[in-house]
Amino acid sequence: MKREREKHITRLHIILFSIIVIAAVTTVIVVKTGGSRKIQRYKKLEKDLNTATIYYFGNKELELEKGRIKVITMDTLIKNGYLQDEITSKCKGYTIVSNARQIDGSYEIGYNSYIKCGDSYKTIGFEDNILNQ
Repeated sequence: MKREREKHITRLHIILFSIIVIAAVTTVIVVKTGGSRKIQRYKKLEKDLNTATIYYFGNKELELEKGRIKVITMDTLIKNGYLQDEITSKCKGYTIVSNARQIDGSYEIGYNSYIKCGDSYKTIGFEDNILNQ
């Protein structure tokens, strides 16, 4: 009788341990997957910011002297209808438009976008002081 009871307790321990392990693994998978989706959303916002800047710059027929840069903020693009996304209310950002000299001596317009979304995401190279200028 005692042995049967011990077997029952041991089985119960194994079952409880299995449930705890499965719950922990499931939690980790859900958290990792959710984080990955957020990163993808932020990366998409970076690309959308870049694309919106290209359209804004082209439609406004803005010119940029050789060797110069211009900063276009996310707020400017939102106000002018070039960028819309519910995530933008949680983020701030800008695109640096540059007319840089290339190796062959020619000049080419380039666009580099940067965003910061609270403590969740920040593009490498993002600088708060650029938005304060």
